[in-house]
Amino acid sequence: MKLIKSSLPENAQTGHFLPAGYVEAYAVIVPECSRLTPDNILVAMWTDFPKWLRMLFTLRDWLVKPFGLKAGSGGKNAGQKLEAAIRAGNPLGLMTVPAKTADETVIRLTDKHLTAELSVHSEKRTDGQRKISIITLVHFHSAAGKMYFFVIRPFHKIIVKTATKRSLKRLQAGNSARRKEITTNGG
Repeated sequence: MKLIKSSLPENAQTGHFLPAGYVEAYAVIVPECSRLTPDNILVAMWTDFPKWLRMLFTLRDWLVKPFGLKAGSGGKNAGQKLEAAIRAGNPLGLMTVPAKTADETVIRLTDKHLTAELSVHSEKRTDGQRKISIITLVHFHSAAGKMYFFVIRPFHKIIVKTATKRSLKRLQAGNSARRKEITTNGG
């Protein structure tokens, strides 16, 4: 599975949040799969981190704390709370859901130095496959925001690509397992 640099889909909700100081989009073509909804992909991206990524976020939270930046909202049932917020479109900590359609979910992370939107856009193609786009927009509020993003940008790219691939594979594997279960059990 290869994510390639892409332009923003024409009908993407993220277009309503332009202009932005930083715009990035990756896309991947995948076989049709009922589990590949924008909500499911975002939930999987934000709640199923590999250990190295959890450690990286913990390090980030520790490093930015002296500068008054918000830390991630961990704690008890954090994944369940995040999933519920994304699915319902409700705010949670520094995250809000400013746009949501059947084909796209946009989450916004707001802090004093920058605001970032991360979107998953899903588009059915005529060949029976699906184009999944992962879009990032960053709006800088200060020079500190630009400096912060300059430092994390290389990590951001790695994290987005890794989390997207991992999420899509897990969701597709779950769909295959479900199809097998239905066929085996006659359900």
